[in-house]
Amino acid sequence: MNKAVQRFSRAGIAWVGFGWPLIGLLMLITAGIGAFGTVSLYNSEADVQHSNAVFVGLERLLALARDAETGQRGFVITGREEYLQPYREAEPEIVTELDTLQSLLSSDPQQVQRLERLRTLLDEKHRELRTVIDVRRSEGFDAAQEIVGNDTGKMFMDRARTIVGDMEQAVAAQLAARQAVARRTRDLAVIVGLASGALTVFLCLSFGYLARRMLHDATALAASLFEQKEWLEVTLSSIGDGVVATDIDGRIAFFNRVAQTLTGWHPQEALGRPIDEILQFERTDDSRAENPGLIALRERRKVDHSNGNVLVGRGGKRTHVDANGAPTFDSEGRLVGSVLVLRDVTERERAEERFRVAVEAAPNAMIMVDHEGKMTLVNTQTERLFGYRRPELLGQPIEMLVPERFRGHHLNYRSSFFAAPSARPMGSGRDLFGLRRDGAEFPIEIGLNPIETSEGTFVLSSIADITERKRAERQLQQRSEELARSNRDLEQFAYVASHDLQEPLRAVAGPLQLLQRRYEGKLDERADEFIGHAVDGATRMQSLIDDLLSYSRVGRLEDPKQPVPVEHALEFALKNLAIVMQETQAQVTHDPLPTVQGIASQLTLLFQNLIGNALKFRHKARPVRIHVGAQPVGDAWQISVADNGIGIAEQYFERIFVIFQRLHTRREYPGTGLGLALCKRIVEHHGGKIWLESKPDEGTTFFFTLPRAAGADAG
Repeated sequence: MNKAVQRFSRAGIAWVGFGWPLIGLLMLITAGIGAFGTVSLYNSEADVQHSNAVFVGLERLLALARDAETGQRGFVITGREEYLQPYREAEPEIVTELDTLQSLLSSDPQQVQRLERLRTLLDEKHRELRTVIDVRRSEGFDAAQEIVGNDTGKMFMDRARTIVGDMEQAVAAQLAARQAVARRTRDLAVIVGLASGALTVFLCLSFGYLARRMLHDATALAASLFEQKEWLEVTLSSIGDGVVATDIDGRIAFFNRVAQTLTGWHPQEALGRPIDEILQFERTDDSRAENPGLIALRERRKVDHSNGNVLVGRGGKRTHVDANGAPTFDSEGRLVGSVLVLRDVTERERAEERFRVAVEAAPNAMIMVDHEGKMTLVNTQTERLFGYRRPELLGQPIEMLVPERFRGHHLNYRSSFFAAPSARPMGSGRDLFGLRRDGAEFPIEIGLNPIETSEGTFVLSSIADITERKRAERQLQQRSEELARSNRDLEQFAYVASHDLQEPLRAVAGPLQLLQRRYEGKLDERADEFIGHAVDGATRMQSLIDDLLSYSRVGRLEDPKQPVPVEHALEFALKNLAIVMQETQAQVTHDPLPTVQGIASQLTLLFQNLIGNALKFRHKARPVRIHVGAQPVGDAWQISVADNGIGIAEQYFERIFVIFQRLHTRREYPGTGLGLALCKRIVEHHGGKIWLESKPDEGTTFFFTLPRAAGADAG
């Protein structure tokens, strides 16, 4: 505003300075003249009323005198007392009217003299009337008539009218003179008022023209300042922090909605009050803290109270806040107040507290490190794991917990992590070791988590002592190696045993079969039964040895895995089962089948066993229906073989894959109990898994997964 005024000419400013007092003076003169004219008119009106009152009083005296004389004459003629009523009423009224005229004419000596003459005359007239009345009462009508008839009454009225006429003329002359003065005064007031009004109008128009030019820029500037002020208030009211501004005396001049929420004070209640009365602060130890806004106002500097401040609001409401104060200055650098910004950090402090509690309760050692590699936070497990007390660790470099032979590399690893921080395990592929206070080293596992804070990036490390796990891993590895060696020995034994049993079994089975063919029916029934049992046992033994050989061959030295069309393996299996399928009139269908990575002969044996089981355990009451499907699952194919046979109860789902386990007798369903165990061994050898879904009397579906062949799709 000042800058806008400085742009105006000095002549305009002088005219403004001269115009206002002159206009005020003219308006004051005009008002004075108007007041004087009004008073003159009022006085003139008062004179008229005064004169009218005198006229009325004089005429009233004459009328009362006539009424008194009329009453007297009526009494004289009639002798009746009631005719004296006008006389009696006029007597006191005449006295009252004379007194009234005395007060009205007291300022005019001539009029007072005339009034005294009139009073004397009226007194004489009263005595005369009284005398006549007395004569009438005492001497009768004639004596009274004689007195009345001497024209004394006429003479009285003539003299009274003369005095009253003189007095009325004098009053009229005074009234005319006063009215003439009032008219002159009015005319003068009108002329002077019009002149001063015209001059005032001229000056107002001149000043208005100049002021319009002066105020145009000032109005534009004020509008701009108002818009900026409104924009600033809207902005400060809508931000998420509490904002409080004070004047130079520390009294609140602005108070936004967030500040209202934090303190419980309505802006209308807070405005104009001292800031330390509305905003009170305490430290976390409940001691009083000085208001940052007052510090900024007093010391003319920014004040940052970002930690450990509690705002005590209305009704004792306590809120953890960050409070920052700063002084405010005008365009010329003069201090005009301060501004205080309040941020509610309750949730942040709760999160920090939860974080500290979580770190402290963690089962592993937890260490937070800043970008310089110094420890800023450790938990109890860290103290237990490394043997240091907490004060001995805080502020120290993390390398004090690293064996000396790894420290040089650790500095480089730490710098690399801060360059590209991400949550990950530390030292992937390397053995990590920690260093206790007593100098002992122990194997550890470390997880790194970067944490972004207002102070920069920190790293929270989770450190676990894996000494026992390493010991268990070594023991497990030893046991695994021993088990693998034992399995190889067992497989070798099974293969050798089953292979070596072939020759003596044939030596037994051959003669038994010859004996059965040659002597069947030639010996007694008992002998035929014994020979039949021997041949049957030898045959089952042969089947068992064949299945055992097949089971033991899986996993031994064999052809490498290669792309195998599943449909081809299925076709070979169906050819091997052609006679049984023809006997059972089974119908086998399949979806488009993929190409997988595997061993063709084992996949054929897999389908042969699964479909053979479906044929063996078929439902007698319905035709055999078998369907083979396939669908992709991740990087593998899921193959299904579904039948409509007798089904399997859920409690046997695991048992049927165990070697030599059977759910039925050999008389009901022949077999060795190796078929599904062989299927499981083949699938697992290919890196897949096998399972089933089934309900008794509804059928069974076997599922197994096989790895995809590179670049092959279902066909």
